[in-house]
Amino acid sequence: MAYFAYKRSGRNRYLVIRWKKRINGIPTIVKEVSVGTADDLAETIDRNLSGIRIAAYSGGSTLCVLRIDHMIGMKGIVDSIVDHHDRGMSPGDYFLLFIMNRLSDPASKDGIERWMTRDYASTLYGKRGSQDFWNLMDRITDDHMNLIMKAVSEKVRAMGYDFSRIFVDASNMYTFMKENDMARKGHNKRHRYDLNQISYYIAANCDYIPLFWNSYAGNIHDSRTFPEMIGQIPEDALIIFDRGYNSSDNVNLLGNRRYIGALTLSDHMDLVDMPVHMDSSMETERKVYGKNHRIIVYRSSKLQERRVRSFMKTFRKAYMKVKRIMETGDSDAVDKARIYLESQNLNETIMIPDLTVDHVRMSRRLKMLGMNALFTSISDLRAEEIIDLYRKRNRVEHCFRTINNMDMAFPLYHRTPQKIRVHMFMSLLAYLFLSLIYNEIHRAKEIVSLPSTVDIMKDIMVVYAANKRKVIGRLDFKSEIGREVGSIMKLDQLLEG
Repeated sequence: MAYFAYKRSGRNRYLVIRWKKRINGIPTIVKEVSVGTADDLAETIDRNLSGIRIAAYSGGSTLCVLRIDHMIGMKGIVDSIVDHHDRGMSPGDYFLLFIMNRLSDPASKDGIERWMTRDYASTLYGKRGSQDFWNLMDRITDDHMNLIMKAVSEKVRAMGYDFSRIFVDASNMYTFMKENDMARKGHNKRHRYDLNQISYYIAANCDYIPLFWNSYAGNIHDSRTFPEMIGQIPEDALIIFDRGYNSSDNVNLLGNRRYIGALTLSDHMDLVDMPVHMDSSMETERKVYGKNHRIIVYRSSKLQERRVRSFMKTFRKAYMKVKRIMETGDSDAVDKARIYLESQNLNETIMIPDLTVDHVRMSRRLKMLGMNALFTSISDLRAEEIIDLYRKRNRVEHCFRTINNMDMAFPLYHRTPQKIRVHMFMSLLAYLFLSLIYNEIHRAKEIVSLPSTVDIMKDIMVVYAANKRKVIGRLDFKSEIGREVGSIMKLDQLLEG
């Protein structure tokens, strides 16, 4: 509640505005702003307001990043590890500035300078060019990044988030750069097989918060990064991983850890024939990947519906394309059709050259689409709990969708492998900040989703009014949700600071 009051200073009496609210049931003044004497107020009312200058900046992402940095101290961690002694902006400041841009309007290092002209970050750091970032990136080594990641991860764990269950998976992003030690051809998630790609992995919890991450060359198979990931994950954490990491070496590496993985059903066709009813499960034991495991086979109507819909879409597209190839009558039409069907894994379902469908194989494939077979070292959880945990692996897939759909690692214009690794490290660190911002809001009130958090932050502005005597800054909100986020994250305190 706001109200007017008078105060005295010597002989002068001046007007103030006070804000009061109840704290533990007691009316307490929480804020007081001086308006001035009666003459000051009269002068303000009488004079021409054209002398007042107004400036507005986008400020939601910048202020939220500062709030998270106050919680985990990333700036101080970076400065201590990179060993900053000079005056002016420190390495930690550059990390924060990069993250602010990633969560606002991702731009190249050249574009960050233009972005700053309309963001609150410009009032904190002044004018910064691309060369400043390149100079910093030249200083950052792999050892620096590993130490920063471990220190930040410890701070995040200390915030009370649950990391007893870790989901690991990998993704990639295509790039237009020429081939180098990092940019290589591989199985691209967006099917841009004509371009080089950068691969990266994330080990995250149920709250979409990554505990560890790293990038690597695009031609390296995901399973080869498994030892690196396992070495970073706490030994008491339950690990959930997808089929891409299946191998005897990787399973042996897990030792006595608790883990859940999935079998490739086409390699275990006898499991498909188990009499598992829809939306139920059956158990058995089997030696797979060099160890005896508890095997859980289940069928899901939702999984079947989703997979069948996707498969039939792919099947119709492939059938029509092969038909067009065969209708050309070219001498190599059969070879072209066969190669294409092999790429779609339909070479044994659609028969060439007459394009008949093997209905026995088709029926068997459709039956498999609703089934899954899990292998696990866990004996003290019910089958339903194991299945539910494996289903939640889509949490880490949601992390990848957010990173890729929001171009959090784009644009990527660096040419040297070292700068590419630093860029990817900082980009994935920006995603960590986004996940923490989302979770801090979500803890207080469920008003945002992970992807929408970025859009909501854009609804928060910083507005300055200035005349010859003073400058006043305040927050402004384009939406009521933005106002709630500003309140939850206590952004007004940062502005006052």
